[in-house]
Amino acid sequence: MPSSSEIQTAQIDSDGTQFAYIDSGAPQSDNYTTVVCVHGYTFNALAFSRFLPLAHKYNLRVIALNRRDYSGSTPFSDPELDVINGKDDNAHRDFLRKRGLEIAHFLVWVISEKEIPHASEDGSSGGLALLGWSQGNVTTLPFLAHLDSYPHEIITTLEPYLRTFILYDIPNRFLGYSMPEGTYHPSTDSTIPENELGVAFAKWVSSYFAHPAYSNITSGETSPNRSTGSLQDRTPENPYRICTADTLTAEELLTITDPTPATRSEQLPWNVHISTLHEQTRRALLFSANKDLLPKLNIYFVYGLASGWEVQWAAWELEKDHAKWVTDGEQVRPFKFIPAEGGNHFMHWDDADMLLTILKDAISDS
Repeated sequence: MPSSSEIQTAQIDSDGTQFAYIDSGAPQSDNYTTVVCVHGYTFNALAFSRFLPLAHKYNLRVIALNRRDYSGSTPFSDPELDVINGKDDNAHRDFLRKRGLEIAHFLVWVISEKEIPHASEDGSSGGLALLGWSQGNVTTLPFLAHLDSYPHEIITTLEPYLRTFILYDIPNRFLGYSMPEGTYHPSTDSTIPENELGVAFAKWVSSYFAHPAYSNITSGETSPNRSTGSLQDRTPENPYRICTADTLTAEELLTITDPTPATRSEQLPWNVHISTLHEQTRRALLFSANKDLLPKLNIYFVYGLASGWEVQWAAWELEKDHAKWVTDGEQVRPFKFIPAEGGNHFMHWDDADMLLTILKDAISDS
């Protein structure tokens, strides 16, 4: 039997599409929940490796896949790269739908090949949870947004298993929310030399921010001051906790990152029109867009209150949209925000126990 951090491969469809993945293996129980994790930008499945030795004490099985174009998974073809780097809105929508279908195929493969337990009647144990981290949500959201376009047998296979869908630390752009005026991002900082941009971004995205918005509220509450001025947007000069990037050894950094897709295929969310991404979010979160498919699915927005301003803004904007949908009488899927006090964008690395506790509690609440 392969070790938990060993890269394995799965052929998920008749086209020969392959995903590389790691697997904690099954706990010694008949009602464990399998959490499928989808990584973000330049970080691969092994970024979730700290989950693996801890998963069983939470009665969880953790499987983390490498997205297309990452090592061990099927590279994008030249025609697919042309779509990614093009400006055709319809082609982008269809491309996203196909990535969602590949996630569906992988979940069906996990159910069949790993023989996992189905969800309990109340959804609090067993079954499947799907988690997208950061840019990984650009792959998981289309899965949910396009359920009505998938073959019926996929839906009937997933229905007894899939009970939990987790948006984990997703920045605003990936939900279809524009960058507020005056906010900062290292990629647009002309004072950073090009050869230092990668390091600057890594430090920024993995920093621990002390947002003024949260300085006078108690744990679990949301901020009364939701302006960009209440968010710390630049890399902290004197952080209260060292950024994740500065804690990684050279070996760890090489193991959990894959820089090749960054310039080849990972510009998709910036090439897709922002309205397409917002419509995708809306379709994913509303029943009306998907003909009441997977009606027992619960959705959670899990985010660190010490993560960057983009994540806080995403949560605030989505809360506004959610409230409007409810007011307008839309059929909204069961949805809950879970802020994690002290957590940054790399909770799964720096605070794996804390995040697994959050995930276990969310699954038990499903």
